[in-house]
Amino acid sequence: MRSLRSPTSSARAPLGQRAGSALGDAEGFTLIEIIVTMVIVGMAMALVAPAINAGSRARDVRSAVREVTGAMRTMQTEAVRTGRAQSLLVSVDENRLELEGFSRQIAIGDTAALRQVAGGERNSFGFARVRFFPNGSTSGMQLLIGDRDYPAELGYVVSVDPLIGRVTVTDEER
Repeated sequence: MRSLRSPTSSARAPLGQRAGSALGDAEGFTLIEIIVTMVIVGMAMALVAPAINAGSRARDVRSAVREVTGAMRTMQTEAVRTGRAQSLLVSVDENRLELEGFSRQIAIGDTAALRQVAGGERNSFGFARVRFFPNGSTSGMQLLIGDRDYPAELGYVVSVDPLIGRVTVTDEER
């Protein structure tokens, strides 16, 4: 008489072999599949890398703009708080700001650049000075900050209103 095995029987195929497959069948990827995958990944990286770099550069420029506007707002607040005029010096040649009275300098960085300065008072050392007065007014100034590798007229304009001392930022990239 024949013995019938149940589906839960302990008889199993040897390790590494499936039921119904030959001993020589191997599982995995072929060399061609791996090469095609690597080519696709390489092409995707070649397309994405420039976009990542451009995004990083734009972030550095926006960070410089935020730092400049923060310095201007700090100087205005200090002038009103202390009752004494405060000055901010801007050097386009050295790509930095100096907060007079605070002995603090702000370097704009390697990516961002101070492009143009309009307004302010010029001194003999090549600095432009904007003064912040205790009544909230200023001597007024506009700075163009952009990416070093882009045309000089593109970037962000940081303006200080002479009457009310309001600091605004406008995008000049359009």
